[in-house]
Amino acid sequence: MNDITLNIVIGIFTGIITSLMIWISIEVFKKILIPWYQKSIFRGINISGEWTAKHTFLGNVVTEQNLELKQNGHKIKGTLISRNKIPSKGEDTTSFSIVGEIFDNYVDLEYKINDNKYIGRGSLLLRVKEGGAKLEGGLVAIDRFTTDIMTSDNISWERKK
Repeated sequence: MNDITLNIVIGIFTGIITSLMIWISIEVFKKILIPWYQKSIFRGINISGEWTAKHTFLGNVVTEQNLELKQNGHKIKGTLISRNKIPSKGEDTTSFSIVGEIFDNYVDLEYKINDNKYIGRGSLLLRVKEGGAKLEGGLVAIDRFTTDIMTSDNISWERKK
């Protein structure tokens, strides 16, 4: 191998290694340092844990829901399991992914269905009540069965003991 070829190979190799090191540094910064910093300066309420609710929606659809939230600073992630009793269709259980944030005792959550064979997406804007024992607020969502946009302003969740 002559000197020019060797220099090209070394240059390509060091460029790849440098790019890899920069990418790893950015990922460590985004996924470890920023969340740690946000968690260390966050002074609000922690709503991590399990929450339960029972709602009746249009068409007498009764839902029993379990919400599991994990909070890191002001960021929130979680899952929502909804057991639905639909008069014309029977019972149905649906799982949703949740992302959101908490600010000034308000919780802003977006959820989407985990099974991509169905439509299901919505947003919740809730207020922390009773010293952290309840979340109350409203909902805007796509009805999974009719695909209509639905709203409700009397959504209430209780922290599971």
